[in-house]
Amino acid sequence: MTDSEQSLLQSTENRIKHRVVVIGGGWSGLYALKYLLGEGLDAHLYENRSHIGGIWCFNENENVGGVYKTTHVTSSKTFLHASDFPIPKSYGEFPSHEEILGYLHSYADHFKLWPNIHLNSELIKIEPQWRLTFANQSQIIHCDYLVICSGQHQHANDPRDTHPFDQFTGTFSHSISYKHPYQEQFMNKRILVVGGGETGSDLAVELSATVAKRVYMSIREGQWFQARVLGQQPADIMYTMLMRLFGYYNNILVRCWKRMFFVPMWGSGGTGVPEWNPTVPFLHGFINKSREVVDFIALNRVIPKRGITSINQQLITFDKDETPVEIDHILLCTGYKWIHPFFSHSDIHDLYKLVFASGVNGTLAFVGTARPVFGSIPAMAELQARWVAAVFAGRCQLPSEKVMAQRRQAYWTRHARLYPHDHHRLRQLVNLFEYSDVIGDELGVRVSLFYLFFRHPSIWFRIYCRSPWSPFLFRIGRYSTAEEKLAYQRHLDCVPETDQTFHRFNDVMLGAWLITLFCLLISFTMDNTNDEVYFEYDTYEEFRQERLKLNYNSTLKLWYSLPNGLPTIDNQLVRRQTTRQQRARVRNMKFFAFYCTLLKKTFLRKKIQSKGFRLWNETLNVPAVKDESLYGIYQSMGRITSEFLQKGQRYDPTISHEELFKAGRTVWFMIAFQMQLNLPLVLTDSIFGYNMLYPYTDDLVDCNDITREAKKDFAKVFHDRLLFGESTYDPTSHFDGKQSDSTQLNLPTSLQPHASRVVKIFDMVKFIENDWKRGGEYEGVYMSLATIHESQMKSTLQHARTEDNYA
Repeated sequence: MTDSEQSLLQSTENRIKHRVVVIGGGWSGLYALKYLLGEGLDAHLYENRSHIGGIWCFNENENVGGVYKTTHVTSSKTFLHASDFPIPKSYGEFPSHEEILGYLHSYADHFKLWPNIHLNSELIKIEPQWRLTFANQSQIIHCDYLVICSGQHQHANDPRDTHPFDQFTGTFSHSISYKHPYQEQFMNKRILVVGGGETGSDLAVELSATVAKRVYMSIREGQWFQARVLGQQPADIMYTMLMRLFGYYNNILVRCWKRMFFVPMWGSGGTGVPEWNPTVPFLHGFINKSREVVDFIALNRVIPKRGITSINQQLITFDKDETPVEIDHILLCTGYKWIHPFFSHSDIHDLYKLVFASGVNGTLAFVGTARPVFGSIPAMAELQARWVAAVFAGRCQLPSEKVMAQRRQAYWTRHARLYPHDHHRLRQLVNLFEYSDVIGDELGVRVSLFYLFFRHPSIWFRIYCRSPWSPFLFRIGRYSTAEEKLAYQRHLDCVPETDQTFHRFNDVMLGAWLITLFCLLISFTMDNTNDEVYFEYDTYEEFRQERLKLNYNSTLKLWYSLPNGLPTIDNQLVRRQTTRQQRARVRNMKFFAFYCTLLKKTFLRKKIQSKGFRLWNETLNVPAVKDESLYGIYQSMGRITSEFLQKGQRYDPTISHEELFKAGRTVWFMIAFQMQLNLPLVLTDSIFGYNMLYPYTDDLVDCNDITREAKKDFAKVFHDRLLFGESTYDPTSHFDGKQSDSTQLNLPTSLQPHASRVVKIFDMVKFIENDWKRGGEYEGVYMSLATIHESQMKSTLQHARTEDNYA
């Protein structure tokens, strides 16, 4: 670079300086610019394209991403309003992309944003702190604060070069380049749509109804669906403010609601299609609102399939379907990558509450990052933009870097537990109700329901019990100013007519909640004494003192005094649990976990903790420990217990409650270990497999009808299975939990009659292998298991003597 050019560049840098720069002229960018200008900041927006609106501006060019010709929004306009600029009433409930683009232009006109919008500004690079280089090298801009609003739908997640798609010899395309069905690659072709999102559903319907010969739709791990419309109203407004009382996630009340309303209306998983039955609980994964594809399945125009297992040229085989299907074209609706190629600071894990980047003193923010389980991105983007503007203007303060780092770590740990399937694929997934309240609290703009309950009870009732969620709620405040009253009126405009399904449904929800409150009140006022005795000793100390009275000889005498067929209920020296008592234990544990989840933030918390510590100590017979860390264990106890019982019965429908409880006791201890190690509280395959080894190996080792020879043979066979694995072991395979065929086992003669027992034990090892691949750093896992097994067998064979009538 010559001296004259360097001088020109320096003069340009000195001349172009803004207080705040916004990157991206879509929905989120316009919100950010509007609120920054509203705070009196010198803010300017730079957009790559020749127009605002981002992806909502249709372009025939396949190389330019964005909406396709027939795009309509999938969330109703109730979730799309700007809180101070409603979408016109003349628009339909699900506006087209032309209407959305017109609305965004009206928004820019109304708030006079055009003078601060710069189009055709292609950003090349961002350097700290903050130096922006655009395609025109003479245009280099400095700013004090930077807001990235480039969206979540810019860079396609295209797996065509990965296995097994790289084996396909037909043609490919990604939904980012889809514009209309009348393209050569779709005409009279057998098309496979890959992906369970709303775009995939819409394109499957459009192609099957127009030009495709046959359309198949593959969803790898199932998907939750719901219809867009219920009666004459949008279905998404059924998630009212009142439903917050039922919780945000899969608690007992949500499951009851799902069973009584969701499944009867739309079927299991929202479709009733077995191939698409979801693997995650309701509200713990993204909900697809484009359910029209189910109608085309009924018409045999769209064929549902699970995930792809193999591809051989144009023959594709799907999971649980051995017959391959010939496909001409694969349409990848596999979503987008959350990346920003113009600078390296693009790890979403570094964002405090998905907005503020770490390590830059609060000068870099992202807007439009959150994607809701249901609802709309713009609804949350506006709140994010309001928060960013308030922080940059100094009206709101961020915590210290240390505090933000701690909160980020806690957030991602919880996120992995709440969204186990989507945690890596959709890291930005949030619950709209919960997330909007979190940002609303940061801004101090949440509607003051406590205040309204006492000062304006009729308004409180309409907001909380008779209306859907809307962005206007975050402007109602205390219903005192003219602006707050206007926002309340706009909120009421979102309520359907009185003859619509919304009101009947809401009446049922209100009734259900009143009944629940009544039942809880009764349960707390009733005498909780239980006539059944669950344990031999009232306290751990009493148990310890009695145990110390036994010396080694009396312990052996006790062991040999037990009758044949260990364990036994008849022997007076041994206290065993009946099936009824075991069920009562699990029921109490689950009911208590429900208490914790529902009432953890109320005045009843001390009572819950008191009851919880007693239940923990009694159920597990451990020393009394009053530790706050146990509170999180209580909240997850019921959920994980239910998952364990269901998984155990799915794998082995013949298993008894006694055997399940024998395994379930140690599952609870592992919950405590996960909590202490700051791990997500989840039921992993390895935890399930390890704990199920207890009843299955006890059933084989401590059983009278199995000979000593068979036990010795089992000891050797199982020892080898643990240490060396199967000869056909493949670390890339994943055990699906379906009970293996016992006839395939190569067992000694003594074990042949017991093959059905042995195969279950070997399957439990497969569950462990799902999480801990053999070889390398995890080899110690199987050495430890083999050691435990050796100790168990030595103890049994040492004491099971023939002269004691124990075969």
